Amino acid sequence: MKSLLWTALTLTLAALPLGAQAGPRREGPRTERIAQALHLTDAQKASIKALRQKHQPELLRHREAVQQAQQALRTALQDAAAPEAQLRPLYDKAAAARFDLLLARRALQKETQALLTPEQRLKAAELRGFAQGQLRERLRGLRQGPTN
Repeated sequence: MKSLLWTALTLTLAALPLGAQAGPRREGPRTERIAQALHLTDAQKASIKALRQKHQPELLRHREAVQQAQQALRTALQDAAAPEAQLRPLYDKAAAARFDLLLARRALQKETQALLTPEQRLKAAELRGFAQGQLRERLRGLRQGPTN
């Protein structure tokens, strides 16, 4: 039973879409909408853009490490003869790579938050909560399938 749970958890991790992690984030309409909603000054916009450029190489390295670790895990999972002793280190490596990416994103977020006023930080938190709510609704809709 424990190995079945382990396999299900591993398959779930391996099935996470990589498309959401590909490439650097681009400046675009969404970024501009957020800047407008937060009433960012031109100086804040320039500072945030500089921070993103500074962190971009590190984030790309981490994203690539995640992709490689997850691909190695997926490949091993497809081999029915692969023992758990071989899968566990691959899973641990993928989890560690994802955690490193999470920490790198967190560092960028903390530096970005430091550039905002207290009012802008509150508004940003409100926008994040709204976006997370929308994502939950979309995921719920995907799980339920089409309503035909």
